[in-house]
Formats: sequence, structure tokens, C-alpha cells
Amino acid sequence: MEDIRYFGEVCWFCNKSGYGFLSWSKDGVPQTDIFCHFSDINCEGYKTIKKGQPVSFTIGKNNKEQPKATDVTVIK
Repeated sequence: MEDIRYFGEVCWFCNKSGYGFLSWSKDGVPQTDIFCHFSDINCEGYKTIKKGQPVSFTIGKNNKEQPKATDVTVIK
């Protein structure tokens, strides 16, 4: 798990399922879209994000040791 913040954009997010994916780059190189679960979104009230919103996040791992976006914050 990293403390480095990355920047990206919401590819899609399904409110009903509670997850989606973020597109992002590392050092200017596009990376594979990263999974985002609603429980990792920082916001008041209903935790959701919308397609096209710019976000910042850190990278953690799920229970299967696969990478996922954590500490996801919408950039205003």
C-alpha cells in the first residue's frame, strides 16, 4: 500500500453495485483502469462518483491482494 496520491478520472461507476473503475496515468504513462469500491470514496452522505469526474486517490489492495483505489476524493 502506497501513500502516494495519484490523479485520474472516473471511467464509470454503478451506484446499484457500489463499484466502478478509474482511468489514470503514472509518470505520464496510461495505466490499466483501477477498481474503485464505494467504501473507499471520501464524501458526505451517499458515497458515489460520476463518469468524467476528476479524482485523486491512493492505491491499496483488496482481500485477494489485487490493487484497488483507496482514499478516493473528487477534485473540485
